Amino acid sequence: MNSSVSIDLVRHDHGCVVLAARGELDLQTAPVLYRRGLDAVGKGTALVLDLSEVGFCDSSGFNALLRLHRRAVVDGGGTLVLVSPPDQIRRLLALTGGGEASIPVHPSLERACGSLAAPPAAQAA
Repeated sequence: MNSSVSIDLVRHDHGCVVLAARGELDLQTAPVLYRRGLDAVGKGTALVLDLSEVGFCDSSGFNALLRLHRRAVVDGGGTLVLVSPPDQIRRLLALTGGGEASIPVHPSLERACGSLAAPPAAQAA
């Protein structure tokens, strides 16, 4: 199998760090996502993974997402959210109990970064 993934690191207007992935997340490409995610975790408190252009994700890709979540949120005290993950990831989140309560999912990049732009008290003001 010849799979590929491209992962671009961009900074969104709201100050969150965005990794935009395109292609397939599998045994060959999951380490690329994980390494880029680790690089991004130190660059901001909010990490957004835009998966809207990921066409396939196997257990290796899902494992990379869970490991990034642990590093960003549990170990690093930051935030990790997903944008438009493929159905495979949504099903795995639901099956493993790692649903949207532990890894928030948003339908668009704007919504994801907007949800991270300000603390709830500031948003209500």
